[in-house]
Amino acid sequence: MSVASHRPRGGDALSSVRLGVGMILDHRGLAFVALLLTAAQGALQGLLVYALRDVLMGFGRESHVGLGVLLQGAVMVFVIWLVRAAATAGSDVMTAKLAYAAERSAMLEIIEKLLTLPVRFFDKNRQGDLVLASHRDLFSVRQVTLDVGFMVQHVSRLLGLAAVAWLMSPTLALIGLVLVPLGVAPVYWIGRRLKDAARRQRDSVATIAGTLLEITAGIRAIKVNNSEARVLAGARETGSVFQRAMVGEAAARSTSRFLFESVSGLGLVAMLTVGGREVVNGTMEWQTLLALLVSVVSVYGPMISLLHVYGNMRVNAPTLDRIRAILDTPPDVHDAPGARPLTGSPAVIELRDVSFSYDGQPCLEGISARIRRGETVGIVGPSGAGKSTLLSLLLRFHDPTHGAILFDGVDLRNLRHADLMRSCALVQQDPFLFDDTIANNIRLGRPDASMDEIIAAARAATLHDEIMEMELGYETSVGRGADGRGLSGGQRQRLSIATALLKNAPILLLDEATSSLDSVSEEKVQRAIDRLMEGRTTFVIAHRLSTLRNADRILVLDEGRLVGLGPHERLLDDCETYRQLWASQKAGLLRPEPTRLPVREAS
Repeated sequence: MSVASHRPRGGDALSSVRLGVGMILDHRGLAFVALLLTAAQGALQGLLVYALRDVLMGFGRESHVGLGVLLQGAVMVFVIWLVRAAATAGSDVMTAKLAYAAERSAMLEIIEKLLTLPVRFFDKNRQGDLVLASHRDLFSVRQVTLDVGFMVQHVSRLLGLAAVAWLMSPTLALIGLVLVPLGVAPVYWIGRRLKDAARRQRDSVATIAGTLLEITAGIRAIKVNNSEARVLAGARETGSVFQRAMVGEAAARSTSRFLFESVSGLGLVAMLTVGGREVVNGTMEWQTLLALLVSVVSVYGPMISLLHVYGNMRVNAPTLDRIRAILDTPPDVHDAPGARPLTGSPAVIELRDVSFSYDGQPCLEGISARIRRGETVGIVGPSGAGKSTLLSLLLRFHDPTHGAILFDGVDLRNLRHADLMRSCALVQQDPFLFDDTIANNIRLGRPDASMDEIIAAARAATLHDEIMEMELGYETSVGRGADGRGLSGGQRQRLSIATALLKNAPILLLDEATSSLDSVSEEKVQRAIDRLMEGRTTFVIAHRLSTLRNADRILVLDEGRLVGLGPHERLLDDCETYRQLWASQKAGLLRPEPTRLPVREAS
């Protein structure tokens, strides 16, 4: 059973308990041993009080108690104490094992789920929320599991002590415990305050995490725009919200404990009054009254602990909501039943009346085109025309809202998505590098590649010599993310190209692969791209139209519509949008690119 299979709906204490119980049941062996130890320590807690009473009763019955009898009673109490302590320690250890096992299971399930979610999910959610959900919120999973274990411990201890009190005097036991529900009742209302404070705390922590991510990723933009004061002011405001939420949580917890202890004190006074009269009247021995008082006072301890556990459940409920939101998100791109395998390179890729809307806003409308194997197709248009969206549809990061993309007449939705990913290679403007060695980043598309194959790919990408100049060569660590620690922009691009070369996918997608480079790096990268494109069906997004003059055809988009499709010269005659873009570049508004795509015949 997975975390997803037993996660409850709604963010309250009861749903947290159900989640914790469900995760405990995933590890039944540990749970069974923990339950036995917990039940034993609860029973032994009551037995300990009863044994103390018997020892004291012995003093009352005999005027002279011998040392042997005293030692016998003391040894009996010590043995019970020791066994109870061992059972409690064992229960704590087994509960901790359960908690860490549950946290590990939840962590793996969240990571597995994130890897299956569509790209739009990551576009719509704050990075801070996702980082917290996959890191800090997992602590809540562990805490809920621990709390369920502690709840069982406290309940078993409470029942053991209450049973002993009932055996000694049902009347006084009722007097001492009857007021307990009155002290617990206000806690439900206070629990709502705890949940609200926890939600404000969660949101503020996510905002702070997002601010830290913005600082680390955008420090150059912050400094060049003198935005330090604005960022700091936002962080101060968020910090104030966080502080108020934490103080509110502490105040709510203290209030609940004060109310419970006040009512419990009244019960204790009532027991002393009624029990004291019975001792004075000779209807009860003082040892029994003392044992009763110890039992009831000891019951109050587990009750207070249960209130604390309840508060934790309420506090953790909002963070569990965030985990549930991720685990409940359905993938909007998945294999259809009976999806067909994709082998080799499709002879024809067809866009058939393709439209796509994002959150109700149309991005592409009625795109139709047929691309032959080995053809190079440029994709151009003004900013926001839908170029990157079209690539996302070709990669099936999204599915069209209308129409279809077909490989040799088969809808992409009826092909296995994993096969499509193996058939495609993507080189982006800002390639992502993992926090790993250069060799492992290159073999990303082919994990079983040999070192000789990695070196051959790096040579073809004109990167090998520069790698060998590094102290650790191919074992040099790079990444994380798009900054590519220690590598220049051109080196990052060529490393990404080496990855694509090694993958050797028949379909290549280039998304502004040279637009952010200087002219020297650009020339090296372009030579590597020329090698990469050989024999592949290639889609190239470019703002610099000079890179596409020798493309087989150019697909022109404007406001999500296809307004031109053909070679460069024909588009200059037939397509007004393309003519305007070309004129802007010729006028110097767009810097022309010195390199050219190679001339190839489409097969």
